[in-house]
Amino acid sequence: MKTSLWKIGTRRAMAYVEGRENLERLLEAAGKVREPLKRGAGLEGELQGAVAVYSDAKGRPFAWLIAFDAVRWDEVSALTRG
Repeated sequence: MKTSLWKIGTRRAMAYVEGRENLERLLEAAGKVREPLKRGAGLEGELQGAVAVYSDAKGRPFAWLIAFDAVRWDEVSALTRG
């Protein structure tokens, strides 16, 4: 899983993750609830639970930046270690 994690002070953390399946697992580990996407929702729909969405040249999302509570650091970092 291609990810990067950062702690921002003692209360917040950020995670960069590539791949939709990895995003779903990371959101679950971070304690975020994500509603199912509706067809044609575009990038706004992709932002649910994310701070930023990275798209390829064709406009398809491939990576996300997620903010989460630092108390979930152990769960998220365990997921990224495999």
